[in-house]
Amino acid sequence: MGRKRKKQFFDLEENRYGMFMNENSFNLDIMYGRNYLKSDVVHLIKIYRVNIIESKTHDLYGQSKAKDKKYFPPVAINAMVGIDDEKQEFYGKSQGGIVREDTGPMLFGVYLDELKEKHLEINRGDIVEYNMSGERPRYYEVEDAQNVTDVTSQTIAGFKSYWKRILAIPIKSDSIGFLEGDSLT
Repeated sequence: MGRKRKKQFFDLEENRYGMFMNENSFNLDIMYGRNYLKSDVVHLIKIYRVNIIESKTHDLYGQSKAKDKKYFPPVAINAMVGIDDEKQEFYGKSQGGIVREDTGPMLFGVYLDELKEKHLEINRGDIVEYNMSGERPRYYEVEDAQNVTDVTSQTIAGFKSYWKRILAIPIKSDSIGFLEGDSLT
């Protein structure tokens, strides 16, 4: 004779996530998204982190000139990249000066798991290299690294955060020391 199994019961009010999203389905969605970025979209960007230990800084203010900054070796990550339309800016403050044309700001999203796997933390002031056209890389400086990711727009079904959005602005090559022939480290 068979034994009756005890029916498992859980309170839907306290365990509301189990109805729509659980840890397994969350991890499956993350795996699909990361695979999509690696195989279909393939936007590789390189992050150059500022090495604040080896960079030469001002004694009083702690700031560094472009030529005095040192960087760690670049780390390549997969990201969903969006670059705004080009815009014209003038060198200097006056409207009658030399015109500079460049792309608009770059906005990219990266999975938190990828940052964790590569032991990478992106901060304001880091340099982003991206070569969209294949002709030459463009460089951007991180303006907003969005270190607080606990917002609903970056969750799956309100379950938990899984990505962060980073804003970087285009920079001139003379503001990066390693472009002028300096070494990366």
